[in-house]
Amino acid sequence: MPQINLPSTSAGNNTSTTPATSASANNTSVNGGSTAINNSNNPTTSTLTNTSNSISTNNIQATTAKKTKYDDPNEIKVIISNKNIPIVILFGPPSCGKTMLLIRLTRYLKSIGYSIKPIKTFRPADDDNYQNLCNKFDSLVNDDDAAKSTSLIDFMLIEVIDKRGKSLCQILEGPGELYFDPLIPDKEYPAYINTITSCSNRKIWNIFVEPDWMNDVDRRNYVLRIEKLKERMDKSKDKTIFVCNKIDQSNYVISRGKVNLSAARKHIMDLYPDIFNSFKNDNPISRFFSEWKCDFIPFQTGYFTQSNRGLTYQEGPKEYPAMLWNKIHKLIKG
Repeated sequence: MPQINLPSTSAGNNTSTTPATSASANNTSVNGGSTAINNSNNPTTSTLTNTSNSISTNNIQATTAKKTKYDDPNEIKVIISNKNIPIVILFGPPSCGKTMLLIRLTRYLKSIGYSIKPIKTFRPADDDNYQNLCNKFDSLVNDDDAAKSTSLIDFMLIEVIDKRGKSLCQILEGPGELYFDPLIPDKEYPAYINTITSCSNRKIWNIFVEPDWMNDVDRRNYVLRIEKLKERMDKSKDKTIFVCNKIDQSNYVISRGKVNLSAARKHIMDLYPDIFNSFKNDNPISRFFSEWKCDFIPFQTGYFTQSNRGLTYQEGPKEYPAMLWNKIHKLIKG
Protein backbone atom coordinates (compact mmCIF):
# COMPACT_ATOMS: atom_id res chain seq x y z
CA MET A 1 0.00 0.00 0.00
CA PRO A 2 1.20 3.54 -0.61
CA GLN A 3 2.39 5.54 2.41
CA ILE A 4 1.26 9.09 3.16
CA ASN A 5 3.71 11.34 5.03
CA LEU A 6 2.28 14.29 6.92
CA PRO A 7 4.30 17.44 6.09
CA SER A 8 4.74 20.29 8.53
CA THR A 9 2.24 23.10 8.09
CA SER A 10 2.90 26.80 8.39
CA ALA A 11 1.11 28.98 10.96
CA GLY A 12 -2.48 29.72 10.19
CA ASN A 13 -2.70 27.11 7.44
CA ASN A 14 -4.19 23.68 8.24
CA THR A 15 -3.75 21.19 5.38
CA SER A 16 -5.56 17.83 5.22
CA THR A 17 -3.27 15.13 3.81
CA THR A 18 -5.31 11.95 4.07
CA PRO A 19 -8.41 10.82 2.23
CA ALA A 20 -11.80 10.84 3.99
CA THR A 21 -10.88 13.53 6.58
CA SER A 22 -13.03 16.09 8.34
CA ALA A 23 -11.32 19.31 9.45
CA SER A 24 -12.11 21.97 12.10
CA ALA A 25 -10.13 25.07 12.93
CA ASN A 26 -7.55 23.26 15.03
CA ASN A 27 -8.18 19.53 14.79
CA THR A 28 -8.30 17.01 11.95
CA SER A 29 -9.73 13.54 12.56
CA VAL A 30 -8.38 10.67 10.43
CA ASN A 31 -10.94 8.24 8.92
CA GLY A 32 -13.48 9.20 11.58
CA GLY A 33 -11.75 7.10 14.26
CA SER A 34 -9.91 7.82 17.47
CA THR A 35 -6.72 8.88 15.70
CA ALA A 36 -6.39 12.68 15.53
CA ILE A 37 -4.00 15.37 14.33
CA ASN A 38 -3.80 18.21 16.78
CA ASN A 39 -2.26 21.50 15.65
CA SER A 40 -3.71 23.75 18.34
CA ASN A 41 -0.67 23.95 20.63
CA ASN A 42 2.02 24.35 18.01
CA PRO A 43 0.93 25.56 14.56
CA THR A 44 4.25 24.70 13.00
CA THR A 45 4.16 20.97 13.75
CA SER A 46 1.81 18.04 13.25
CA THR A 47 1.35 15.67 16.18
CA LEU A 48 -0.35 12.31 15.66
CA THR A 49 -2.11 10.77 18.65
CA ASN A 50 -3.90 7.47 19.00
CA THR A 51 -5.92 6.16 21.92
CA SER A 52 -4.10 2.83 21.93
CA ASN A 53 -0.76 3.25 20.15
CA SER A 54 1.70 5.95 19.22
CA ILE A 55 2.13 5.99 15.43
CA SER A 56 4.97 7.69 13.61
CA THR A 57 3.87 10.39 11.17
CA ASN A 58 6.12 8.73 8.59
CA ASN A 59 4.30 5.40 8.80
CA ILE A 60 0.64 6.14 8.03
CA GLN A 61 -0.65 3.77 5.37
CA ALA A 62 -3.60 4.61 3.18
CA THR A 63 -6.31 2.01 3.55
CA THR A 64 -8.43 3.20 0.65
CA ALA A 65 -6.16 2.01 -2.18
CA LYS A 66 -7.94 -0.66 -4.21
CA LYS A 67 -6.80 -2.62 -7.21
CA THR A 68 -9.51 -2.62 -9.86
CA LYS A 69 -8.18 -5.18 -12.31
CA TYR A 70 -5.50 -7.84 -12.49
CA ASP A 71 -4.00 -7.74 -15.98
CA ASP A 72 -1.49 -10.51 -15.33
CA PRO A 73 -3.11 -13.93 -14.70
CA ASN A 74 -0.10 -14.90 -12.57
CA GLU A 75 -0.96 -12.11 -10.12
CA ILE A 76 -4.33 -13.65 -9.38
CA LYS A 77 -4.44 -15.82 -6.28
CA VAL A 78 -7.47 -18.10 -6.35
CA ILE A 79 -9.13 -19.70 -3.35
CA ILE A 80 -11.18 -22.91 -3.50
CA SER A 81 -13.03 -22.72 -0.18
CA ASN A 82 -15.27 -25.75 -0.60
CA LYS A 83 -13.05 -28.82 -0.84
CA ASN A 84 -15.92 -31.28 -0.63
CA ILE A 85 -17.62 -30.86 -4.01
CA PRO A 86 -16.18 -31.43 -7.50
CA ILE A 87 -14.96 -28.74 -9.86
CA VAL A 88 -16.32 -28.97 -13.39
CA ILE A 89 -13.62 -27.46 -15.62
CA LEU A 90 -14.44 -26.20 -19.11
CA PHE A 91 -11.20 -26.78 -21.03
CA GLY A 92 -10.64 -25.71 -24.61
CA PRO A 93 -8.98 -23.28 -27.03
CA PRO A 94 -10.16 -19.73 -27.78
CA SER A 95 -13.59 -19.34 -29.41
CA CYS A 96 -14.55 -22.97 -28.88
CA GLY A 97 -17.80 -22.01 -27.14
CA LYS A 98 -17.02 -22.44 -23.43
CA THR A 99 -18.71 -19.24 -22.32
CA MET A 100 -21.85 -19.81 -24.39
CA LEU A 101 -22.04 -23.39 -23.09
CA LEU A 102 -21.91 -22.02 -19.55
CA ILE A 103 -24.70 -19.57 -20.39
CA ARG A 104 -26.88 -22.25 -22.01
CA LEU A 105 -26.26 -24.73 -19.18
CA THR A 106 -27.00 -22.05 -16.57
CA ARG A 107 -30.29 -21.17 -18.24
CA TYR A 108 -31.26 -24.81 -18.43
CA LEU A 109 -30.41 -25.56 -14.79
CA LYS A 110 -32.37 -22.54 -13.60
CA SER A 111 -35.36 -23.65 -15.65
CA ILE A 112 -35.48 -26.97 -13.75
CA GLY A 113 -35.10 -25.49 -10.29
CA TYR A 114 -31.38 -25.21 -9.61
CA SER A 115 -29.68 -22.06 -8.32
CA ILE A 116 -26.47 -20.83 -9.94
CA LYS A 117 -24.35 -18.46 -7.87
CA PRO A 118 -20.96 -16.89 -8.64
CA ILE A 119 -18.40 -17.54 -5.91
CA LYS A 120 -17.09 -14.09 -5.01
CA THR A 121 -14.30 -15.36 -2.76
CA PHE A 122 -12.68 -17.24 -5.65
CA ARG A 123 -10.64 -14.18 -6.64
CA PRO A 124 -9.19 -11.35 -4.50
CA ALA A 125 -11.69 -9.00 -2.85
CA ASP A 126 -9.90 -5.98 -4.32
CA ASP A 127 -10.47 -7.26 -7.86
CA ASP A 128 -13.27 -4.90 -8.85
CA ASN A 129 -13.49 -6.42 -12.31
CA TYR A 130 -14.39 -9.84 -10.89
CA GLN A 131 -16.70 -8.50 -8.18
CA ASN A 132 -18.64 -6.54 -10.82
CA LEU A 133 -18.79 -9.63 -13.01
CA CYS A 134 -20.29 -11.62 -10.15
CA ASN A 135 -22.86 -8.90 -9.46
CA LYS A 136 -23.90 -8.77 -13.12
CA PHE A 137 -23.75 -12.49 -13.82
CA ASP A 138 -27.53 -13.07 -13.92
CA SER A 139 -28.13 -10.17 -16.31
CA LEU A 140 -25.32 -11.35 -18.59
CA VAL A 141 -26.74 -14.87 -18.66
CA ASN A 142 -30.18 -13.55 -19.58
CA ASP A 143 -28.88 -11.08 -22.18
CA ASP A 144 -29.41 -12.10 -25.81
CA ASP A 145 -26.43 -9.97 -26.86
CA ALA A 146 -23.98 -12.82 -27.44
CA ALA A 147 -20.95 -10.63 -28.06
CA LYS A 148 -21.50 -8.73 -24.82
CA SER A 149 -21.82 -11.88 -22.73
CA THR A 150 -18.79 -13.65 -24.18
CA SER A 151 -16.59 -10.58 -23.83
CA LEU A 152 -17.50 -9.89 -20.19
CA ILE A 153 -17.74 -13.36 -18.66
CA ASP A 154 -14.08 -14.07 -18.06
CA PHE A 155 -12.41 -16.52 -15.67
CA MET A 156 -14.94 -17.17 -12.95
CA LEU A 157 -16.13 -19.90 -10.61
CA ILE A 158 -19.84 -20.56 -10.07
CA GLU A 159 -21.69 -22.90 -7.74
CA VAL A 160 -24.62 -25.18 -8.60
CA ILE A 161 -27.14 -25.58 -5.76
CA ASP A 162 -30.09 -27.97 -5.84
CA LYS A 163 -33.67 -27.34 -4.68
CA ARG A 164 -32.83 -28.40 -1.12
CA GLY A 165 -29.99 -25.88 -0.87
CA LYS A 166 -27.27 -28.48 -1.25
CA SER A 167 -24.12 -27.50 -3.18
CA LEU A 168 -23.50 -30.04 -5.94
CA CYS A 169 -20.48 -28.75 -7.84
CA GLN A 170 -18.46 -25.74 -8.91
CA ILE A 171 -18.00 -24.81 -12.57
CA LEU A 172 -14.85 -23.05 -13.75
CA GLU A 173 -14.77 -21.01 -16.94
CA GLY A 174 -11.56 -19.36 -18.12
CA PRO A 175 -10.00 -17.77 -21.21
CA GLY A 176 -9.21 -20.36 -23.86
CA GLU A 177 -5.83 -18.92 -24.72
CA LEU A 178 -4.68 -19.76 -21.18
CA TYR A 179 -5.58 -23.43 -21.71
CA PHE A 180 -4.33 -23.80 -25.26
CA ASP A 181 -2.99 -21.11 -27.57
CA PRO A 182 -2.55 -22.36 -31.17
CA LEU A 183 0.13 -19.69 -31.68
CA ILE A 184 2.09 -20.85 -28.61
CA PRO A 185 1.00 -24.49 -28.20
CA ASP A 186 3.42 -25.30 -25.37
CA LYS A 187 2.85 -22.12 -23.35
CA GLU A 188 2.96 -22.68 -19.61
CA TYR A 189 -0.26 -22.60 -17.64
CA PRO A 190 -0.82 -19.52 -15.45
CA ALA A 191 -0.52 -19.86 -11.70
CA TYR A 192 -4.24 -20.17 -11.03
CA ILE A 193 -4.60 -23.22 -13.29
CA ASN A 194 -1.71 -24.89 -11.48
CA THR A 195 -3.44 -24.15 -8.18
CA ILE A 196 -6.72 -25.65 -9.35
CA THR A 197 -5.24 -28.76 -10.95
CA SER A 198 -3.32 -29.54 -7.77
CA CYS A 199 -6.15 -28.90 -5.30
CA SER A 200 -7.79 -31.85 -3.54
CA ASN A 201 -11.24 -31.47 -5.12
CA ARG A 202 -12.45 -34.11 -7.54
CA LYS A 203 -12.49 -32.71 -11.03
CA ILE A 204 -14.72 -33.33 -14.02
CA TRP A 205 -12.85 -32.17 -17.10
CA ASN A 206 -14.99 -31.03 -20.02
CA ILE A 207 -12.60 -31.01 -22.99
CA PHE A 208 -13.95 -29.19 -26.03
CA VAL A 209 -13.65 -30.45 -29.59
CA GLU A 210 -15.43 -29.40 -32.78
CA PRO A 211 -16.43 -31.22 -35.97
CA ASP A 212 -14.43 -28.71 -38.04
CA TRP A 213 -11.68 -26.80 -36.24
CA MET A 214 -8.48 -25.11 -37.41
CA ASN A 215 -5.70 -26.87 -39.33
CA ASP A 216 -4.17 -30.29 -38.92
CA VAL A 217 -1.07 -29.01 -37.12
CA ASP A 218 -3.25 -27.09 -34.63
CA ARG A 219 -5.36 -30.15 -33.91
CA ARG A 220 -2.27 -32.33 -33.40
CA ASN A 221 -0.78 -29.78 -31.02
CA TYR A 222 -4.08 -29.69 -29.14
CA VAL A 223 -3.96 -33.48 -28.77
CA LEU A 224 -0.47 -33.18 -27.29
CA ARG A 225 -1.77 -30.58 -24.86
CA ILE A 226 -4.55 -32.95 -23.79
CA GLU A 227 -2.05 -35.78 -23.30
CA LYS A 228 0.01 -33.58 -20.97
CA LEU A 229 -3.15 -32.52 -19.17
CA LYS A 230 -4.00 -36.18 -18.62
CA GLU A 231 -0.71 -36.59 -16.76
CA ARG A 232 -1.89 -33.96 -14.26
CA MET A 233 -5.18 -35.68 -13.57
CA ASP A 234 -5.80 -37.75 -10.48
CA LYS A 235 -6.45 -41.19 -11.94
CA SER A 236 -8.36 -42.31 -8.87
CA LYS A 237 -10.78 -39.36 -8.74
CA ASP A 238 -10.88 -37.24 -11.90
CA LYS A 239 -13.29 -37.87 -14.76
CA THR A 240 -13.30 -36.61 -18.35
CA ILE A 241 -16.06 -35.67 -20.78
CA PHE A 242 -15.22 -34.78 -24.37
CA VAL A 243 -17.78 -32.16 -25.38
CA CYS A 244 -18.31 -32.13 -29.14
CA ASN A 245 -19.59 -28.58 -29.42
CA LYS A 246 -21.27 -27.11 -32.50
CA ILE A 247 -22.62 -30.54 -33.39
CA ASP A 248 -25.32 -28.81 -35.42
CA GLN A 249 -22.60 -27.89 -37.92
CA SER A 250 -21.93 -31.57 -38.63
CA ASN A 251 -23.74 -34.25 -40.62
CA TYR A 252 -24.43 -36.42 -37.58
CA VAL A 253 -27.62 -34.84 -36.22
CA ILE A 254 -30.53 -37.20 -36.89
CA SER A 255 -33.29 -35.12 -35.34
CA ARG A 256 -33.82 -32.60 -32.55
CA GLY A 257 -31.36 -33.55 -29.81
CA LYS A 258 -30.61 -36.92 -31.38
CA VAL A 259 -27.13 -37.58 -32.76
CA ASN A 260 -25.35 -40.54 -34.32
CA LEU A 261 -22.80 -40.72 -31.51
CA SER A 262 -20.62 -43.49 -32.90
CA ALA A 263 -20.24 -41.70 -36.23
CA ALA A 264 -19.55 -38.35 -34.54
CA ARG A 265 -16.94 -39.90 -32.25
CA LYS A 266 -15.28 -41.64 -35.20
CA HIS A 267 -15.12 -38.32 -37.03
CA ILE A 268 -13.40 -36.66 -34.06
CA MET A 269 -10.93 -39.55 -33.81
CA ASP A 270 -10.05 -39.09 -37.48
CA LEU A 271 -9.86 -35.30 -37.25
CA TYR A 272 -7.77 -35.29 -34.05
CA PRO A 273 -5.46 -38.32 -34.43
CA ASP A 274 -4.85 -40.23 -31.17
CA ILE A 275 -7.00 -37.85 -29.14
CA PHE A 276 -8.51 -40.65 -27.02
CA ASN A 277 -5.35 -42.74 -26.65
CA SER A 278 -4.56 -41.36 -23.20
CA PHE A 279 -8.00 -42.46 -22.05
CA LYS A 280 -7.89 -46.01 -23.35
CA ASN A 281 -9.25 -48.58 -20.92
CA ASP A 282 -6.48 -51.09 -20.21
CA ASN A 283 -8.42 -53.10 -17.68
CA PRO A 284 -8.54 -56.66 -19.06
CA ILE A 285 -12.12 -57.16 -17.91
CA SER A 286 -13.93 -53.81 -18.10
CA ARG A 287 -12.44 -52.90 -21.48
CA PHE A 288 -14.82 -55.39 -23.09
CA PHE A 289 -17.72 -53.23 -21.88
CA SER A 290 -16.11 -49.79 -22.24
CA GLU A 291 -13.21 -49.12 -24.57
CA TRP A 292 -12.47 -45.64 -23.21
CA LYS A 293 -12.20 -44.11 -19.74
CA CYS A 294 -13.95 -40.97 -20.87
CA ASP A 295 -17.38 -39.88 -22.06
CA PHE A 296 -18.41 -38.23 -25.32
CA ILE A 297 -21.31 -35.75 -25.34
CA PRO A 298 -22.55 -33.70 -28.33
CA PHE A 299 -23.63 -30.13 -27.66
CA GLN A 300 -25.28 -27.17 -29.32
CA THR A 301 -25.55 -23.85 -27.50
CA GLY A 302 -28.08 -22.33 -29.89
CA TYR A 303 -28.44 -20.05 -32.86
CA PHE A 304 -26.76 -16.74 -33.63
CA THR A 305 -28.36 -14.06 -35.77
CA GLN A 306 -26.80 -10.87 -37.06
CA SER A 307 -29.02 -7.86 -36.33
CA ASN A 308 -28.57 -4.10 -36.53
CA ARG A 309 -27.37 -4.06 -32.92
CA GLY A 310 -24.95 -6.94 -33.33
CA LEU A 311 -24.94 -10.70 -32.91
CA THR A 312 -28.00 -11.96 -31.03
CA TYR A 313 -28.40 -15.34 -29.36
CA GLN A 314 -31.33 -17.75 -29.34
CA GLU A 315 -31.32 -20.93 -27.26
CA GLY A 316 -30.83 -24.29 -28.93
CA PRO A 317 -32.72 -27.51 -28.11
CA LYS A 318 -32.87 -28.24 -24.39
CA GLU A 319 -31.93 -31.87 -25.07
CA TYR A 320 -28.25 -30.92 -25.33
CA PRO A 321 -27.79 -29.21 -21.93
CA ALA A 322 -29.99 -31.93 -20.43
CA MET A 323 -27.72 -34.62 -21.86
CA LEU A 324 -24.57 -32.90 -20.60
CA TRP A 325 -25.97 -32.20 -17.13
CA ASN A 326 -27.23 -35.75 -16.72
CA LYS A 327 -23.71 -37.01 -17.41
CA ILE A 328 -22.10 -34.45 -15.07
CA HIS A 329 -24.63 -35.22 -12.35
CA LYS A 330 -23.95 -38.94 -12.66
CA LEU A 331 -20.20 -38.34 -12.30
CA ILE A 332 -20.80 -36.06 -9.31
CA LYS A 333 -22.62 -38.83 -7.50
CA GLY A 334 -19.90 -41.29 -8.50
